[in-house]
Amino acid sequence: MNSLFKSIFISAFPVIALVAMIDSAWFMYQSGVSLQHAAHFLTAVSIVFFFSKIFIKPIPRTDVILIVYTFCVFLGFLLSFLAVNIQEEVNYRTTSIVFNLILTVGWIVYLLWYSFFQKRNAANNPILKVGNTLPLLRFENAAKEEITSEKFTGTPSIFIFYRGNWCPFCMAQIKEMVAKHEALTDRNINTVFISSQPHGFSKKLTKKYPLDFQFLVDVNGEVSKQLHIFETYGLPFGFQIFGFKSHTSLPTVIVTDSNEQIVYTNQTDNYRVRPEPSALLKIVDANV
Repeated sequence: MNSLFKSIFISAFPVIALVAMIDSAWFMYQSGVSLQHAAHFLTAVSIVFFFSKIFIKPIPRTDVILIVYTFCVFLGFLLSFLAVNIQEEVNYRTTSIVFNLILTVGWIVYLLWYSFFQKRNAANNPILKVGNTLPLLRFENAAKEEITSEKFTGTPSIFIFYRGNWCPFCMAQIKEMVAKHEALTDRNINTVFISSQPHGFSKKLTKKYPLDFQFLVDVNGEVSKQLHIFETYGLPFGFQIFGFKSHTSLPTVIVTDSNEQIVYTNQTDNYRVRPEPSALLKIVDANV
């Protein structure tokens, strides 16, 4: 149920921010600029700009509290209340303060609730402990042919479970790894990207990055369930119309040696925080 609420929240929140931004801009266009509406606009545009930016120019990671955006959101919120005393002659518009309050609370919820996987604790995952042998995993490639983890025995491997093509942070993470293709190839590392999305989306990535990377499908999330990294309703509500499934894998990185022994895992509890490729290369160099 918690995941369902998150799915609905992340679809609704940016839309509310967009409506608030348009409302403030339109009111200033009609009635002139005032502090209360400028503050209202600042809060809304900060949120809209953040979500627009990560889709237009995806980035693989952010700081946890998004300090610049958070500063702008709270500045707009505070100025909206100060406007009552600073501009007493102005007729204060209730809609502005309501929108501002909703957006500021929503931003706090996004940072402290949505961004985190509250029940995720790597120490409590008995399967993905360093030193364990990776269990036999069964995937399918874009052509729906079965591929097992045994295929990668004999050389070190990096398994990256990502949420889907719809996730801008996941796409940026993949692009970042592709940029390190030469370093990965020199070390003879299997680089395997895994998602529970339909095969067609993985096929698009295979065509986009025609390298020796593997883009595999975790059919029905069975491998994610096996590894305890499955998330019900991980997809933003409404994205199903684009052909994605509601369940996803939690962002996870697993590094194994040539004997399929786990030497490192990253089971992030914040979907915006992910390991850098250089850190993964150092781990391979130190352990394989």
